[in-house]
Amino acid sequence: MKKRVIKFTVIAKKWFDRINGNTYHSVRCIRHSDGAVCVGPFQYGDGDHYRQTALDEMHKAGWLPKEYTRDHNAKWPEKTVFSYERENNYPILWTVSEGLKRDCVANGKL
Repeated sequence: MKKRVIKFTVIAKKWFDRINGNTYHSVRCIRHSDGAVCVGPFQYGDGDHYRQTALDEMHKAGWLPKEYTRDHNAKWPEKTVFSYERENNYPILWTVSEGLKRDCVANGKL
């Protein structure tokens, strides 16, 4: 079995708007090789949507190939958004927490 090497850490913050019944999130992605950071701003999306947001932001930063992004997967549905992790021995450490709106907004800013 291949040894798992963590290449990225993703800090996801989620906030549930009880009044309107919507869930929002933001992501902060850190590349371990050089400490570079990219963020996905405060946006709507519940469940595991933060995972796709993180992969999209890491692609925009030039860290991941396009084949793992949402745009590519719309054309090639057999390539799921979680393929990157499976194919690369799960190199992302996910840290997810729920909290206040201000924490979620602050997480999505550089």
